[in-house]
Amino acid sequence: MATAKAERLLNLVIALVNSPRYRSVSWIRDKVAGYADATSDEAFFRMFERDKQELRELGIPLQTPPGTDDGYRIAAVDFTLPQLSFTPAEAAALALAGRLWETTVLGEAGSGALRKIRDAAGPGTPTDTVGTDVEASAADLLQPRVRTSDPAFTPLYAAVRAGKAVSFAYRKEVGGPTEPRALEPWGLVSFRGRWYVIGRDRGRGERRTFRLSRIVGPVKAVGRAGAVQAPAGVDLLAEVAASVERPSARTGTVRIRSGRAAGLRRSALNQLETPAGATPGTDDWDVVEIPVGHLWDTARMIAGHGPDVVVLTPPDLADAVVRLLSGLATPVAAGRGDGHE
Repeated sequence: MATAKAERLLNLVIALVNSPRYRSVSWIRDKVAGYADATSDEAFFRMFERDKQELRELGIPLQTPPGTDDGYRIAAVDFTLPQLSFTPAEAAALALAGRLWETTVLGEAGSGALRKIRDAAGPGTPTDTVGTDVEASAADLLQPRVRTSDPAFTPLYAAVRAGKAVSFAYRKEVGGPTEPRALEPWGLVSFRGRWYVIGRDRGRGERRTFRLSRIVGPVKAVGRAGAVQAPAGVDLLAEVAASVERPSARTGTVRIRSGRAAGLRRSALNQLETPAGATPGTDDWDVVEIPVGHLWDTARMIAGHGPDVVVLTPPDLADAVVRLLSGLATPVAAGRGDGHE
């Protein structure tokens, strides 16, 4: 009778946890109950690879000797939590964090993390509020959400969890060419409303940060699972913050049609003189000075107003808006079958 997968996984953990030495693949096949069910070497290796991946997803990493994968063991310290305690405020924050992810690909991982934290909490701590009392009260009023709409998010998240390298095409700026990239991903970070992946760029041999919305086409996992690990002590959020465009003190001037772009008007620093030739009435225009802290953020805000806002200065801001609007117009024209490529 075949051994159930859950029983086989438990047998594997028991055999490898705190093992005094690395256990070879042949030892595992011979000694761990459940692997004798494999009818061939190929079937065994497929089964073992799936089991290793499932244990990683459960938060139980398998250790291998440095520079090789000839043996395996599990260190209990790698996946056991110390006794935890939380104040009511900390417990509430954890519950809200769990709700933050509930509608995304990370929903199951978030709820699993909360369960582990509750189990590890010491007696007398208000852990009943973690994911219970808070969900029924304040969290109904506060509905935090994290969007993960970028198509690259799911395969990158899977690669980070599996410890695999990835390859993808990347466009550094709107309208620019794409470049092939090979990356050893360390993690994903949401920063200022956008998602970034951080890791070691194999082509350049240095750490790099890539914005997910600029990844074009599929993300392909390459190499064996467990081959990629983030350096000890790396601060992913700090890496992203340091690499993302820093705000500048520049300003720009734009023409805004009368009665339009209220949000942009609110951010204006000054209203300048009306341009010569403007016709009174519905065609009146105002010239205003606006901050250009981040070039592409400002360009996206302006492009969202279409023909009601025209950039006068600086030239790179005007060019960025044109690129954004051209990128929107191209697929529309293609869909109408007007002969453009």
